[in-house]
Amino acid sequence: MLKPVSVIIKDSIGNIMYRGNVVTGIVATDNGDGSYDCYISESEVAYPKIFTLSANPNLAVGDKVRILYKGGCKELPIILPPSTAVSSIELFESYLAEGATVFLAAYSNRWIGQTFLTTSAHTINYIELLLARKGIPGTFYVEIKEADVNDLPTGPILTSGNTNGDSMPYYLDTPSSEWKRIDLTEYSLLNNTKYAIIIYKIGGDNSNEIGIWNHHITNPGEMYANGKLIYSTTGGVSWTAITNQDGGFKIYGKVI
Repeated sequence: MLKPVSVIIKDSIGNIMYRGNVVTGIVATDNGDGSYDCYISESEVAYPKIFTLSANPNLAVGDKVRILYKGGCKELPIILPPSTAVSSIELFESYLAEGATVFLAAYSNRWIGQTFLTTSAHTINYIELLLARKGIPGTFYVEIKEADVNDLPTGPILTSGNTNGDSMPYYLDTPSSEWKRIDLTEYSLLNNTKYAIIIYKIGGDNSNEIGIWNHHITNPGEMYANGKLIYSTTGGVSWTAITNQDGGFKIYGKVI
């Protein structure tokens, strides 16, 4: 006779080897049988009947939870027990673009970005970019996607955020840039995987634009070895990688 699901879950606590991607979710419904419907990774539709590995779950509608895709399969989500230790935000991948001299701007259909390679598995909670402005750019947007072997963005948007660029330094003033923080919806990044930071704004022209300061590099030893500066003139439909420039970025998140 098969064991009840609740017994299998209880027996599994402490001896399951967790494998697969960990994402965040929001409890939508408590089904009263140890399972919960959850909105996973900002989905507008709740995934039904997700059980938890917590022996004594105390979850309520609206609670934020960590969800494991067992074996990396999105059809096998399970709610992880609450973490007993609160992970602190720390700096992971970065390129400081010392001596940056080139301003690559985004407006209308001209989008810009920078790819990077993860050196461990961690969440991404916010990023800082070395930015400046021309005119009054207003709100600009940042998305994170995976990148292919050619450093070009591919696949769906993994997480995103936005902020206002009107208070940033003008690109010809002193100082001519600042590290601008952009908060993102927490997302778990895989180890040794290339991702693309994408920056764009709605409308505008080359008098009202947001731009990333980057280091125009002639010495390969000074380049960021694991990514490239990228741009699109088609609103993100197609991309071009720049081989001798890298934009300043910092990736902040938590160990997973």
